[in-house]
Amino acid sequence: MLSDPNVKKIVPKAGNRYQAALAIAKRARDIENRRVIEGDTNIEDAVDIAAKEIADEKVYVKVDDEFVIEPDIEKIEQYRKESIVNEIKE
Repeated sequence: MLSDPNVKKIVPKAGNRYQAALAIAKRARDIENRRVIEGDTNIEDAVDIAAKEIADEKVYVKVDDEFVIEPDIEKIEQYRKESIVNEIKE
C-alpha cells in the first residue's frame, strides 16, 4: 500500500484508480528490467519509485494514445539532466 505519495496525488495524473495501478505497475516493471540489465543493486522498491515519478510528473500517463495531463517539457528535460549528473557522480 502506498503511503507517500498517496493515491490521491496519483489518480488525477492517471485518470482513475485503475489506470493509476496499471501505470505504476508498468513503470515498476520497466525499472526492474533496467536494474537487471545494468546489474543495479538498489533495494528501493520499484513500485514506490514508480509512484513517486508519476506523482512528481517525471513520468506521464497515456490512455488511448493521449496524455491524461499534458507533459511539461521543461520539467522532463530538467529531470533528465539531473539523472545524467547523478549517474556520472556514481
